[in-house]
Amino acid sequence: MTITKEWLIQLAKKHGVTDATKLESSQVTLQNFVFKLRENKYEVDEGFFIELADALGLQYIPRMDLKADLAAAIPYLILKENLFLPLSISEGRVRVATANPFNSDFFNVLKSLFGAEVEVCVASTEAVEEAIDKGYSGIHERRALKELRYRSPDESAFRVLYPWQRSVILGFIILFSVLFVLNYPLSFIVLFSLINIAYFCVNPVKFYIAFKGFRGSRRAVHVSSKDVESLQEKDLPVYTILVPVYREAKALRHVLKNIYSLDYPKEKLDVKILIEEKDDETLGEARRIGLFGNPETVVAPPGLFGRATVDANILSPSMKILDRSGSLIGTLEEVIPGEDPSEALIKVRTMSGGIMEIPLSFVGKAQDVILLKDSIDRLTWRYKEFLKIFDPVIVPDADIRTKPRACNYGLLRARGEYCVIYDAEDDPEPDQLKKAVVAFSRASMDVICLQSRLNYYNPKENLLTRWFSLEYSFWYDYYLEGLDQVDGVIPLGGTSNHFRTQQLKELGGWDPYNMTEDADLGVRISRRGKKTAMLNSYTYEEANSRLRSWIRQRSRWNKGYIQTYLVHMRHPRKLLKDLGWRKFLLFQLTFGGNIYLPLINPLLWAVTISTLLMPGLFQFLFFYPLNYICATNLLIGNLVYIGLHMGPFILKKNYTSIPLALAIPLYWILISVGCWRGALQLIRKPFYWEKTEHGISRLHGLPEK
Repeated sequence: MTITKEWLIQLAKKHGVTDATKLESSQVTLQNFVFKLRENKYEVDEGFFIELADALGLQYIPRMDLKADLAAAIPYLILKENLFLPLSISEGRVRVATANPFNSDFFNVLKSLFGAEVEVCVASTEAVEEAIDKGYSGIHERRALKELRYRSPDESAFRVLYPWQRSVILGFIILFSVLFVLNYPLSFIVLFSLINIAYFCVNPVKFYIAFKGFRGSRRAVHVSSKDVESLQEKDLPVYTILVPVYREAKALRHVLKNIYSLDYPKEKLDVKILIEEKDDETLGEARRIGLFGNPETVVAPPGLFGRATVDANILSPSMKILDRSGSLIGTLEEVIPGEDPSEALIKVRTMSGGIMEIPLSFVGKAQDVILLKDSIDRLTWRYKEFLKIFDPVIVPDADIRTKPRACNYGLLRARGEYCVIYDAEDDPEPDQLKKAVVAFSRASMDVICLQSRLNYYNPKENLLTRWFSLEYSFWYDYYLEGLDQVDGVIPLGGTSNHFRTQQLKELGGWDPYNMTEDADLGVRISRRGKKTAMLNSYTYEEANSRLRSWIRQRSRWNKGYIQTYLVHMRHPRKLLKDLGWRKFLLFQLTFGGNIYLPLINPLLWAVTISTLLMPGLFQFLFFYPLNYICATNLLIGNLVYIGLHMGPFILKKNYTSIPLALAIPLYWILISVGCWRGALQLIRKPFYWEKTEHGISRLHGLPEK
């Protein structure tokens, strides 16, 4: 029998494809037909491959009979790209299972590689990909945890301190303790002088960097809406999105909707939803909404089923639900409100006794019954189309469960030319991926990372979220812009980092033992002579609105900053050689300063308050010229810092929020509490990941830019 493309199209229609328009394109050939099925997210049932094998006279291998023992003999991405799996290798014969038996060029390569004849068997795409993932599961789990540690141990935070670092720290503590016992006024004078001189030197540099950021961003990575509109979607590359969702059952629906809402061809998205093997709550929610098939509830972004035309308030329990043909589907249990009225769901008790949750936008009302606007099959089909872009990846359990380890696991399976990380609560601007594509195409190849700006969608929830948002506005809108312009080491944020995938893999990915793996990666990028640039696109996150949760989050961040500083200062001369004097000093300022200053601030505050309450108690500390340095730091330094934090409000003409900036010294106290907690935790539990709780905000609305 002669197999033609037209015959394959008819076979695909027979086994699940309803709209074969994309398969009729001239770019689809017999050789790449199965690949195009996958690329365009078409789903065909197992019968397609059974009939194909029969027509070609080849053996069909069911999923249960596929063995992944030899998967590691071939690189993972080659297996995935070509949809094949080696089954046995013996003298004179290589037996493989493939979903694309027309891939003759590749089989000839295998023949040359092994010097043996290739026996081709057929298996379904889903079965082959599942077997490949299973075969590489253990390998990827080990690499995700240990690759950087073994490949470049000096860059891994697995060891907290090197012996010489421990000796220096202990030596300083012993020296200060002895000096304090022998002459406590002198010990205070030395310590107080060092702290204030450090502030006196650091402040002007930080002011200059912030001022550069206020003046505007680099034009080289400024992407306009016209630039985005000029893109041809057919030319866009595959883009991998890594979404770690450890203990994020509450936020899972939120992130699926936001990613689906991105303005990027859905067939060119490679979205890895990274779920920890032992995270039963998130796994359960993922199964419930259908990420692994057979959804119990519908979770869809606004617009997927049109606009809601029924007022939820006029619906009452026990109302009958009919489909378009008049057949009884079930009865209404309750109406579930959404973040927006258009996102409301109705919970339906089906005739079989099960529960379904259907978008309110998919129903209408006639007298005392609820009518589906289409058949239940159509609803199911459209929802499956929504789910197609998501690839749930179960990350095998290990000694530590950190976000960077999960991201490494996903990176090893990434198919995209570019990749980005989004956290579960993230709400990126819809055109962010397209902006990143334009920016990468314009930038030189040594720019391997783009950092999007970050801010919060709930800044007005309470005083803490207002301060948090103010800090983020200053840091991402202006300070990092300034650091970019003075060519400093940019500490990446934990989300919305866009990478050239291959170069990220060459760097070793993220350090799974580092609690601020993002900032650490920013340093490694600079040390390799590569660059990070800022991208003029926002991602909005959920600001932590509860103080205890905020303290835990800040403790982890500061613990990670300490880890990053200690790791890269293991060999100071090598760091200096890698970065050069300019970046080396800026590294001390950005990373060292963000550690030392919050840790020593409580001492300065204690001295200041004690001096005000009990004049003369610390009079011995204020001698010329130290008294002028202290006064400059206290008055001019703090006023300038407060003024800089007013900047975002002034530029956005949000004058009513200026008093918040005047009170920000109170927020600095909280930062110091978090920093000390993180420093102490580094001693006791260096690799403990204090999970930030998401999905607790009462608000969800984008702030004005």
